[in-house]
Amino acid sequence: MKKQKKIKSLLACLPLALAFLIAPLTSQAQIAGYNLILVHGFVIEDIVTPPSYADLLARRKVSDYWQARAEGYLNWSGKKRIEGGIATDVYNQALTLAQNGTCNAGCVVLTHSTGDLVLRYFLANQAAWLQSAGYPPLNIVATLDFAGAGGGTGLADVAVGTVSGGSFLADQIWAVEMMWGLDLGSMTLGQMGVINDLATSKARSLANFPMSTPRLRISVDGTGNLLEIGMGQVRTITKTILIGSDDTVVPAHSTCGSSSPWAYESCSSNVDYEGKQGWEPAPSSYMPNHFPIVMAHDYDHFQITQDVHKGKAAFVQNNFNANGLQVSLTEWWHVVTAPWWQPWVNTGTWQYIGQSDYKSLSKVVYQQLND
Repeated sequence: MKKQKKIKSLLACLPLALAFLIAPLTSQAQIAGYNLILVHGFVIEDIVTPPSYADLLARRKVSDYWQARAEGYLNWSGKKRIEGGIATDVYNQALTLAQNGTCNAGCVVLTHSTGDLVLRYFLANQAAWLQSAGYPPLNIVATLDFAGAGGGTGLADVAVGTVSGGSFLADQIWAVEMMWGLDLGSMTLGQMGVINDLATSKARSLANFPMSTPRLRISVDGTGNLLEIGMGQVRTITKTILIGSDDTVVPAHSTCGSSSPWAYESCSSNVDYEGKQGWEPAPSSYMPNHFPIVMAHDYDHFQITQDVHKGKAAFVQNNFNANGLQVSLTEWWHVVTAPWWQPWVNTGTWQYIGQSDYKSLSKVVYQQLND
């Protein structure tokens, strides 16, 4: 009898225990109380092997860390152009999100690389598209744009220019072919899909008018492993193609959200990618509602959304409210001084985000925006 009472008592507590276990998992699938939607970057394999629509819906490409926190996806194929093809696929997925009410209480959208440009075009048109289907536009509070390619990249300039008959250095063409695994000499513009839209002038002409959604930029300028056999040489050459600082794929003028495609060395004129304070060549203006909030020196284009620690991250624009998403990153300063007879010491003041000395950039952004 006593054993039966204990079993009944345990069973009575089971719903409460399950609720306790489930609650953290549910809250962790949000960022600052908003559902998280992911928009991946350019999947180069799409150019050669276009995905079926079923495969497109099933793909999970940003990173395991962010997938574990996402409530929805806006996936797309690099084989298509943004206007018409990609836009249609993204609209169909957004319609499902609208029907499910996923963003009724607000969503934050995280983009990586070309996903920045894909989302910008969607944001410019979603009201008309969804209202025509009888739904209000998705309530997108703000975006987190990791290594955003919305301003275009010199790699696409070389690729599109080569296929169009332009003249480029042989090693530059080789590096772009190696980076993207393509044979540009055998391709037509019609086969290049979204690469056409990533050319700097084209990217900056797509949906470039003011929009109200805050675009929060996370930009890095890591080189990747230059000692890696083969790809190390490729990255060394792409550094000559991409003007200003870059993350091996996208230049700073794009990832920072600059209004002009110039050779910038930082997202801020007051601090460099390593966090050291001092004057830097940086944008004097940004695209409407684009705010660089984080920079880091040791991460590259492919590591930026991974839960892997590669070095400290610096805060840029901080302590402001982005349409309901509070940006309040923990500020930490490191000051180095030295007597005049030690001129070799790198003195100055560095500004970092607290805990970025041992947590990944993605984890720091997620946790601190949740605080």
